[in-house]
Amino acid sequence: MIKRALALCILAAAVSGCATHHKMAEPNRLSRAGLMDDAQESAIVDQATSGAAAGRLIDAKVQVKLPASLAVASLATVGRRCGLRPMGTDELAEWRKAVAGIPQIVSVQPLASVVTSEAGLKLRDLRMGAMKLNCRLLLAYLQGDSTSDNYTNSSLLYWTVAGLWLASGNEYEHRTLMQAVLVDCQSGAILGAAVGDCRLKEACTAAKCKFVEDALAREAPRRALAALEKTCQSLLRQVAAVAQQPSPPAEPPTPTTPPAPPTPETQ
Repeated sequence: MIKRALALCILAAAVSGCATHHKMAEPNRLSRAGLMDDAQESAIVDQATSGAAAGRLIDAKVQVKLPASLAVASLATVGRRCGLRPMGTDELAEWRKAVAGIPQIVSVQPLASVVTSEAGLKLRDLRMGAMKLNCRLLLAYLQGDSTSDNYTNSSLLYWTVAGLWLASGNEYEHRTLMQAVLVDCQSGAILGAAVGDCRLKEACTAAKCKFVEDALAREAPRRALAALEKTCQSLLRQVAAVAQQPSPPAEPPTPTTPPAPPTPETQ
């Protein structure tokens, strides 16, 4: 009896020691991707993409001349620099579908190439590229991905041949974070920001690890993009609503006092 209890304790300790708990790294954020021209712009974007501020106009008094075209730029980080990511036809079609119900947005154009300086791609470069396409608005978004692969307690059964196929000893997690800024190309004003975030987790056997990893790598970006498009649609509707409001009346000129006529003493 004592030997059996001791064996069960050793087995329980071995099983609990098999699990790992590696945390995912934080995905790269738009405000830290080197895209902004200065620290002030980075602070504005960082605040606009945090919490309840995402999806809202930064300044509801800024009016954009509409109707206008929208340039969409998909970004990716290469080392410590930001660069353009090729946009597929399906992705572009989704953006055009997202703004189809906003009549003030007359077209959506993909931003495929821009002229950059030695300092790397900057927001002003994207603005210039959008203006060459005759687009008044620019929507630039960055996709950041992070993954983790941990062992569960069931991984102890991997020591058996059957366990590789039957025991869900791996837990794979994939997170995709997409952050976007909406910019008035003519004035350079950052109108607002949007976020699309998706986090998926699934336990699987050792034999299915690669299949699950690939499936989550496809599904997480798809869901994050759908969430981002929904938030950007709301943001563009807010821009259109502000543009339809009457402009505030211009302030009348300040009256000036006419100079006093010369006196005989000053003549």
